[in-house]
Amino acid sequence: MKTELLIDVGPHLPGGPANRVAIDVHLPARPAADAVLFFCLPGGGVARGYFDLDGGPGTRFSFAREMNAAGHVVVAVDPVGVGGSTRPEDGFTLTTEVEAQLIHRAFERLRTMTVGGIDLGTLRLVGGGHSAGAVIAVVQQALYRDFDAMILFCFGTGGLREQLTPEQLASLDEPDGGRSRIVEFARDRSGGQAYVEPPVRYDDTPASRALRAVHDRVVMAVGVHAMTPGSVRQELGGVDVPVFLAVGDRDITGPPHLLASDYRACPDFTLIVLPTSGHHVFVAPTAPAMYRRVVNWIEGLPSATG
Repeated sequence: MKTELLIDVGPHLPGGPANRVAIDVHLPARPAADAVLFFCLPGGGVARGYFDLDGGPGTRFSFAREMNAAGHVVVAVDPVGVGGSTRPEDGFTLTTEVEAQLIHRAFERLRTMTVGGIDLGTLRLVGGGHSAGAVIAVVQQALYRDFDAMILFCFGTGGLREQLTPEQLASLDEPDGGRSRIVEFARDRSGGQAYVEPPVRYDDTPASRALRAVHDRVVMAVGVHAMTPGSVRQELGGVDVPVFLAVGDRDITGPPHLLASDYRACPDFTLIVLPTSGHHVFVAPTAPAMYRRVVNWIEGLPSATG
């Protein structure tokens, strides 16, 4: 069962209008005895439906349905500027830190709710996301420590050097790695457009049709941050909860087995590399095996009562 919510998270600028965050709460028919709540953020260019992809009969693309079948709750969230969430006039004010703050407010509200008879505040909390959504989730965890564990898909801090301008590449040698100039670079890259439709080509396959259905705009300040080498390496180094990371063997994250070095404080790190997969592991042929590994990983997490 899916319940749609629109949560008021207030203004992100003093005196500005309130923002609202669109959320889908996917509920299991029968909650597990020690269920978790997955709090998931989509990557750049897709909306919250990414966690409930529909490829038609015979496909198993939906992370939400797979976790519901195991008795867990999945909450899929549109960051501000994306999908059903509000779209501020000046989207360049939506830095990764601002997005994390607004999403944290929605998270706090959500935890006070009972949906479909389930008290969401009593569940173990697993936060994360896909690609740029994972970047926001890592910053949220660094700022607020909202999650008991994290699940990250197709995410790394290596960036996309080949996509950067010479000026942005040069900024990587600055003391903050160019982070204070992200908005400047985002403006230049997009010609002043804060929200950009990514130029994605879709084939006529179940996977492409499913991804096309959730296609959405990119919040440029977040997108450029996610593309920057070292993006959230500092924040990631402070993550001290269990982490499950899944990437494709043809992903854009770089060599998968080098990714673990960023998790310097993580006490329990699980890496899954999906063969024959690119940047969208949910539509990979081996996704069902990944879902089984996620469910097994959950069983090994500390219980809600400690």
